[in-house]
Amino acid sequence: MLLSQLEYFVALAREEHFGRAAATCYVSPSTLSDAVRKLERELGVPLVRRGHNYEGLTPEGELALPWAQRLVADRDALAAELTAARGRLTGQATIASIPSGTAASAQLVSTLGANHPFVHTRLQTGMSSAEVVAKLRAFDIDGGIIHPSAADGDDIVSTPLPEVASVIIASPGLFPVDTRIVTGAMLADVPLCLLTPAMRARQILDSALFGRGVEPQPTVEADSIEALLALVATGRWAAVVPETTALRSVLDSVDSDSPILSLPLTSPSVTMPLAFVRLAAHPLPAVVAALESAATLQR
Repeated sequence: MLLSQLEYFVALAREEHFGRAAATCYVSPSTLSDAVRKLERELGVPLVRRGHNYEGLTPEGELALPWAQRLVADRDALAAELTAARGRLTGQATIASIPSGTAASAQLVSTLGANHPFVHTRLQTGMSSAEVVAKLRAFDIDGGIIHPSAADGDDIVSTPLPEVASVIIASPGLFPVDTRIVTGAMLADVPLCLLTPAMRARQILDSALFGRGVEPQPTVEADSIEALLALVATGRWAAVVPETTALRSVLDSVDSDSPILSLPLTSPSVTMPLAFVRLAAHPLPAVVAALESAATLQR
């Protein structure tokens, strides 16, 4: 059994398509398919259901997948550990974040890059906390930024990050010209675009507003802060988003002929707790340790 065979099998299960899986492994689809068939012969069981195309994993394949994921992850961790032992950490770090954690994840990547300039980083955003945790457990990512409540198992290690307050962003004209703060009740009078109900930030907002007798009625829902910013820039909607330095920079860069206002939200004030999470592991992979160290500096 070769580690490359396991890597191809993991890629196929992730991509659910022979061509896409082969592309991520930089081999031809036939090479990948042949390697998976050889792995099946060695294990003595079918792992993949095949028709004209990929049709999913067999029950044996579902059983084998976590083992294959763990072995491939351990191979990558060993390579990173050996390069770190030579005094220069290299390799790839993959991070996933919920929308409210986008600014925190950007800061995490910046700190990691400053401390370890030879590490290549991939950042995935717009996910729910549950999706981030699932990717951790599937060894698809090295760390994530989530709402702390989703760190629900002994296999997840959590590092608290600073909370993020929510603000209202809107084009001039949606609120009276002299408006300096926005209350929850005022949101009933403007067209809203909000994060989707699956997002923990949306759930926290809804709960806080319900407590004040306000039921938000968004006309548009999106799965990322970037999408909300783009919607607000059209002048038709207001949105509730996390207030961050990154947001202020974006708003400052908007054309002055069509500015976007950022107004505090009160009655209720809404804050979003965040945490950096990783899988419990011993020894801790060098790249994951570097991510956790960068997260600790944000506290």
